Amino acid sequence: MKQSPANITAVVVTHNRPEELRLVVQALQKQTHSLTNILILDNASTIPAQQTLADLPFVEVIRSAVNCGGAGGFALGIETALNHTPEWLWLMDDDAVPEPDALEKLLEELPALTEKSTQLGSLCCAVYEFNTLAPMHRRKFFMSFAWERVVSLNQYSAGPVQIDTGSFVGCLLNAQAVKNIGLPNADFFLAYDDTEYFLRLGNAGYSSWLIPSSKIDHLRSATARLRSNHFGCKHFYNIRNRLVVCRQYARWKTPAACIGLVSGFMIWLSCGGAKHPKTIFLLFRAFHDGLTGKLSYVWKN
Repeated sequence: MKQSPANITAVVVTHNRPEELRLVVQALQKQTHSLTNILILDNASTIPAQQTLADLPFVEVIRSAVNCGGAGGFALGIETALNHTPEWLWLMDDDAVPEPDALEKLLEELPALTEKSTQLGSLCCAVYEFNTLAPMHRRKFFMSFAWERVVSLNQYSAGPVQIDTGSFVGCLLNAQAVKNIGLPNADFFLAYDDTEYFLRLGNAGYSSWLIPSSKIDHLRSATARLRSNHFGCKHFYNIRNRLVVCRQYARWKTPAACIGLVSGFMIWLSCGGAKHPKTIFLLFRAFHDGLTGKLSYVWKN
């Protein structure tokens, strides 16, 4: 039986969530399978994470001078974590609190999954929100139209489930795979950077798995949902980056792009776009940049 990895580094990206960040770090320190390192990437928080975590031992904090978004935060955090020569990297946001045995449950599946797949790319926790499963974090991906479908709830009662894409919330990532395929694309800033990365893993021959017995609680508020806010920054990146993923990975690119455009327009409508006509220019900027692959635009408040 393969031994449990000796070197595992947790990478947590944070921005202005000091209370939640403390909960996450405390949960990491209480894991039944201990971590080698806990690295916090502080995305220019107003209250520095170093100050927030000053009384918690064995935590390394790297501070970015600017908020580089979730995508840039994970890229920089992973790049820094590789200096510790880890075997695996455990990724999560600053509002994702793993259960005490979450890491242990992931590692328990390694021997069996190693027999099934010669190249393991990632093992992922089951994500819970509002005290119930949040299936949108673990998905299947249909290459023809670059369309994603969540893993069905009944599969969470079984053993490991192979997935195509997912979020970085509670994702145990093979460090060797990172060295082979590179870092997440920081230019995505927000949204779909994780989808693109899982697809890149798959294209390189690495498999990804949902481990239902490993659980992480995502403390996201209801107002954080995309459709719960007026059309703005997050919507722009979501629409733009989805179209970029369509261009890169869809087998039938034109139909996939059309679906992405219609979906973007429906998001604009559902988020009050018709009541704020000026946002139509932001919507068309997202369409243009997504279809042309332009990722240089950085949102400014």
